[in-house]
Amino acid sequence: MVMVDLYSWLKNMQGTELLYLEDSYLKTATVNLLDYACDKPGRCYLVFDKTVFHPKTGGQGSDTGWVKGEGIKFRVEKALMVKNIVAHYGRLVEGNLPVKGSQVVLELDWEPRYKTMRLHTAGHILDYAVMKAYGRNVNTLEAQHTPPDAYIEYDARSASKEIVEEVLREATRIVEEARRVKAFWVSWEELPARIYNAPNLQRLPRTSRYRVVEIEGVNAIPCTGTHVSNTKEVGRIKILRLEETVRGFKLYYDAD
Repeated sequence: MVMVDLYSWLKNMQGTELLYLEDSYLKTATVNLLDYACDKPGRCYLVFDKTVFHPKTGGQGSDTGWVKGEGIKFRVEKALMVKNIVAHYGRLVEGNLPVKGSQVVLELDWEPRYKTMRLHTAGHILDYAVMKAYGRNVNTLEAQHTPPDAYIEYDARSASKEIVEEVLREATRIVEEARRVKAFWVSWEELPARIYNAPNLQRLPRTSRYRVVEIEGVNAIPCTGTHVSNTKEVGRIKILRLEETVRGFKLYYDAD
């Protein structure tokens, strides 16, 4: 087994174009293989010029799927973000790895991706519902918007049964109102005028541009995750359980 030093290997490579930032519903894409590195026979990291795979980052788990081409079938088990490059790790199922520069097709496992899109949008709805229940913006401390254990940890105490019931009522209302969800880009200077009801702004890093996900009339939050285009697609939000933590409480949830 050969250990792959991802940072050293990728440090001079061009950044990956993240196609999911512009279209969360994009299931496939034809891309160019830039390079690969294997840690043992048939198990490798592949890097492409662009990708539809969302890596594990920003409270969202990694997509899985396939790389297919002439004489190749490669199973992507996880996607990793290293600085601005996505490395796709998995195993060779059929054929041989293509030569660098070859065109291949990326295919997502769509069902788990779509479930994550619904859960991530549900997470933004819950952020708003918690804010309404407490009468103030409540920061999130940690989040995981991917099944099977989606949760959000909130910086708040006294999450009573009554508060949880109020959160669920408000979240259900927003889903049923079928509000539009959209993503747009803004500069640092434009950001204050374009976001609202957004938690965690004190932790937001300074950069030249931001992707903002807006649920119309609910909130507009800097976010690089994948989302559905209408709250109706989220389905029925369920609060599964509440867990008290040292810093606040975790709200475990689902959407069906």
